[in-house]
Amino acid sequence: MSIRRFQKASNEELLQWYVEGAVESGRALNAGDSRSANRAADKISAAYRELRSRGATDQLLPLLQSQDETIRSFAAAHALEFAPELGEPVLLWIAKRPGLNGLAAEYALKTWREGSLKFP
Repeated sequence: MSIRRFQKASNEELLQWYVEGAVESGRALNAGDSRSANRAADKISAAYRELRSRGATDQLLPLLQSQDETIRSFAAAHALEFAPELGEPVLLWIAKRPGLNGLAAEYALKTWREGSLKFP
């Protein structure tokens, strides 16, 4: 997907692509497919950057309640940038879970607390 496509998209489309990217990333990582996981992460990042440039990051907050743990994990990590009081508790809960999401949540919290978590 081109940057221009993200710029022309509605907030609803960006949110849809964010969710799709999170699901794709989770599937790819579980299958050990790093190439697909990286493409999905690029999709998530591009959607997030565009939402942030529009001042619409609050559109991600409902995703903190998603039934899909991977979607919750991505949304909570991004929420650390604009609503840490909402993202941190979600990541704390996920960090206690076994598997890749738990590990990712633990790492996100660690780097955030160190002040080195950066959002492209």
